[in-house]
Amino acid sequence: MFSSRRARPLAALALAASALGTLLVTAPTASASDYRDACYDSVGTRKGAHGWVIPARNFQYGSTGVCVREIQSDLSSILGIDPADWPFVDGIFGTKTDDYLKRFQRERGLAVDGVVGPATWEALIASTTD
Repeated sequence: MFSSRRARPLAALALAASALGTLLVTAPTASASDYRDACYDSVGTRKGAHGWVIPARNFQYGSTGVCVREIQSDLSSILGIDPADWPFVDGIFGTKTDDYLKRFQRERGLAVDGVVGPATWEALIASTTD
């Protein structure tokens, strides 16, 4: 049998381990720009108006793939999206991605059109590049 003195530290340790496990499970598995090279490899690159290297394609609602995952990862990082919403980083440009993108475009003074074109690509990359 454990004494009551011993049970308290063990209970506290179990609680701390549980909290840490929760953090590890809900923490995002990728950070901004983790998918950028794979995106470039999949669609090629072009130069934006301000000289940034950006993906050669535009993306919008309905788009899929590693470049969409890059967009989602960047938006999550830039907008400080709650980890509970990280499941939206799935490579599918759906409603949440569209909403977050338009919020980003509005906050950056870009055309709020839901399209990740050259100006939006440059703003995303500029916002996530160290």
